[in-house]
Amino acid sequence: MGDTGHVNVRVRSADDLLAVAEALEREAAARYRSLSARMARQGDMEMTALFDSLAGMEDRHASQIGDRSLELLGHRPDIAHVKWETPPGYDQDEARGAELGAYEALAFAVRNEERAFAFYSYLSAEAESDEIRAMAENFALEELQHAALLRQYRRRAFHKKRPATFEIPTNVDELRALARLWDAEAAAAHAGLAHALRANGEDADAAIFQRLSEDELRCSAGVQADSASVLRSVADGLRILEECFDRYASIAEKSDDEALVAEAQNRASNIVTRLATAGGARSNTLLGMGAA
Repeated sequence: MGDTGHVNVRVRSADDLLAVAEALEREAAARYRSLSARMARQGDMEMTALFDSLAGMEDRHASQIGDRSLELLGHRPDIAHVKWETPPGYDQDEARGAELGAYEALAFAVRNEERAFAFYSYLSAEAESDEIRAMAENFALEELQHAALLRQYRRRAFHKKRPATFEIPTNVDELRALARLWDAEAAAAHAGLAHALRANGEDADAAIFQRLSEDELRCSAGVQADSASVLRSVADGLRILEECFDRYASIAEKSDDEALVAEAQNRASNIVTRLATAGGARSNTLLGMGAA
């Protein structure tokens, strides 16, 4: 999937699809073990155990896919030409020796599960046979379930990270006022990121975040931002959206006011749409397999 969201791989057979699927599961398991090791070095044993468990889950899925290939095709998948890139910003953080918190680690994990879902959805839409379409849809559903599970853990990490700075609004009017402020702050931050990306020659990504900024500014209804985060990368731009989603999800989970819950859920849904737009700014190319 390139910067504009185009997937640079063509799956023409069940053999191809099973190879891609097993590769994604193996790569995810390796990534979760890497995150587990990092959490262990930082002394977060709860997150170490969680990522170890997730790695084991991905290993089991990979083995199941291999068994299915053996049963259907008489051989296990050949993954030699398949690659999925590391979570955005992870290698850079590792190189700098920066601490990676539980929330950031889970955000990376959620993002990659969502990309896998998007990839399988694309394959299903472009499938040349009913067999491949049905198989891709099943894989997409599994990745969506993985992402949903990880979002639950990410929300818990969000609450632990910001226990004193985030209060649940008491009514819809309060939430709408907060939403306008959050939109104003996000608009300013994303506009700054768009400018920085454009100056660095990353015009496609700059255009995406400029559109997001304009939408956020419109939704802020003229409210002025109290502050604007300085974003240094596409990953930072996505993080702003993910944190906003978690705020709305937290409100929906904790409030007993039906109108407030509905408003929070609606706004969380709008953030998902923005995340889908921003997702085109991060490549996730699968190479080989007869790419066109």
